[in-house]
Amino acid sequence: MTVLFGTVEYFEKEIVNQMSNDQLQNLTASNSLECAYSSVKSEITNVFVCSDIFRKDLLVNLEKAFEMVSGSMVGVD
Repeated sequence: MTVLFGTVEYFEKEIVNQMSNDQLQNLTASNSLECAYSSVKSEITNVFVCSDIFRKDLLVNLEKAFEMVSGSMVGVD
């Protein structure tokens, strides 16, 4: 199944991939999640070139993905 850029599913995968980064593996699960979320959000906000409307949609989907990943991690720390 193909995951399209900007979808909630895409950002879920991005967050999980960021969390598996060597630098974040030494943190607690919740801290790793926060760092991964912040990193992806920073890329969307400061690096990715797009219209403000599209950027807002991306940030909404990122927030939903963050909630889904954090919900699946209940009791992991």
